[in-house]
Amino acid sequence: MSGSLVEAKNDQIERAKAPTPQQAIKHSLDRYRPVFSKLLAGTGINEETFAAQIANACRATPKLWTCAPETVLGSALRCAQLGLAPNDPRNLAWIIPYGKEATFQIGYGGIMELARRAMPGLRFDGRPVYPNDEFDVDYGKAEPLTHRPSVALRQERGGDAFAWYVRAVYPNGDIQIHVLDHEGIEYHRGFSKQPNGGMWKDSYDAAALKSVVLDMKRWLPSSAQLAAALASDDDVIDVREVEEIGEISTDGSDTNAEPHVEAQS
Repeated sequence: MSGSLVEAKNDQIERAKAPTPQQAIKHSLDRYRPVFSKLLAGTGINEETFAAQIANACRATPKLWTCAPETVLGSALRCAQLGLAPNDPRNLAWIIPYGKEATFQIGYGGIMELARRAMPGLRFDGRPVYPNDEFDVDYGKAEPLTHRPSVALRQERGGDAFAWYVRAVYPNGDIQIHVLDHEGIEYHRGFSKQPNGGMWKDSYDAAALKSVVLDMKRWLPSSAQLAAALASDDDVIDVREVEEIGEISTDGSDTNAEPHVEAQS
């Protein structure tokens, strides 16, 4: 047998021995079990649920299978610590492939969820605003926002969204409205570590609403969980470097929560 044929056969054997991406993730789960078993304690998420969340995220975003397993597990562990299921339609948190590494990304729904845990009874809503919508904001009014979408007016949207807003209603009745126009959203996009990433290209409204929530965070109740989520946003997280981020009570609230700055009414 010629040398080239032998080399080709050896290559074939080596490829057959190499683990599939799915097997690599499973091997990493087994290898780092002592790490995440300790850090999952108190989150209400067991190892089986943790493994299922990773599998679901990889199925929703197949490119994750080709990322370094340590970074997939690290991002998934951060999601588990925060009690946020990754890569599902609620826009809580995302594990995003970035080259050969996975990055953690907090969703706008996740920021609002963590704020609600820090202050039970806090309510949010937010939407994009289109040219044919009836829309007005007057911060001098007790109810500063008026928004009737074009569909309620029996009209087409009239083009792309030109503004995005989020409204927070506090348990004491205070209301905080925050609005950003396209220029404001693009300003925030400029600070993103992935300004041309999948969220900005494929889900611009979701990325815009996240920018609004981030811009209004000074008025939101703070907590160890929310601080950790924002500090980790767009980061590559290696499972070997994940640390505890604070206790979470059995009702899901953050025991390290701090009071909010009083809302503007």
